[in-house]
Amino acid sequence: MSPHNFHILFVFLDGVGLGPVMADNPFATASLPAFARLAGDQLWTNEAVPLREPAHVFVPLDATLGVDGLPQSGTGQATLFTGINGAQLAGRHYGPFPHSKTRAALAAHNIFRRVQTLYPADAAPCAFANAYPDRFFDHVRARNRWTVTTRCCLDAGVRIRTARDLAVGNALAADITGAGWRRFDPDVAVISEADAARRLAALARRHRFTLFEYYLTDKAGHRQSAEFALQVLHALDRFFSALLEDFDSQEALLLITSDHGNLEDLSTKTHTYHPVPLVAYGRGAHHFAHARSLLDVVPAMVDAFAAIGQDDG
Repeated sequence: MSPHNFHILFVFLDGVGLGPVMADNPFATASLPAFARLAGDQLWTNEAVPLREPAHVFVPLDATLGVDGLPQSGTGQATLFTGINGAQLAGRHYGPFPHSKTRAALAAHNIFRRVQTLYPADAAPCAFANAYPDRFFDHVRARNRWTVTTRCCLDAGVRIRTARDLAVGNALAADITGAGWRRFDPDVAVISEADAARRLAALARRHRFTLFEYYLTDKAGHRQSAEFALQVLHALDRFFSALLEDFDSQEALLLITSDHGNLEDLSTKTHTYHPVPLVAYGRGAHHFAHARSLLDVVPAMVDAFAAIGQDDG
């Protein structure tokens, strides 16, 4: 694909909601200039005013999906990546892995498959940017318990990247810098958040649609550690700052959202009922202006590709 074609980069943050301004909400207490810029110079809290501009949208999304109980990753992500209500299919909120009753929807309607249908002539229109160590593959194959994102990759034939891809700069570690890999692979090179952002932006320019999944936000919420939460958020802020500097908003669209709340309330180790943020920044952002829930993200992406991407060739 030409680097000048329209493309979408989707950064998925696990477990990030828009909660109240309080001491237990690190989004309300930390200085996070890149996060603020992504929200139209606002804090990521429930007091943020929705922003709906042609090239910049910041709105809250309902994650409860009309189903009783705390939102969970398995059904929330199934919904987010298909546009089909995974919680209703399962009859409850379920996680962290895909519920068996969502498998058919994931296989047939995940965003990778949707983009592939739009660009049948492209050899590799989609990319999943995360790399996984060998022990991940050994573990999930033995138990057949893939995550929602990796299950979508398997169903759509999208390559799941490995340690080799990470070593040659063709993937990102799930923690962005690769520092976490050093616990089991001391030879992995640790990079800065800025270098990781530039690597991701370069990868995204080679595909129509690229997904990167970040899970430490959810882990920090469950841990209820303010110190760890701030460490995670400051690292992400550095990452987003560099990504915005290297991102061509005239030709591409950056999406950021989550599956459920968690990190925004460190007073509890569970998920929350709070809405999640949706950032759409760049070309075609207006297609997301009226999104109201997790159900609306994939349809808006398809609309943006249909209106812009196919015209670009």
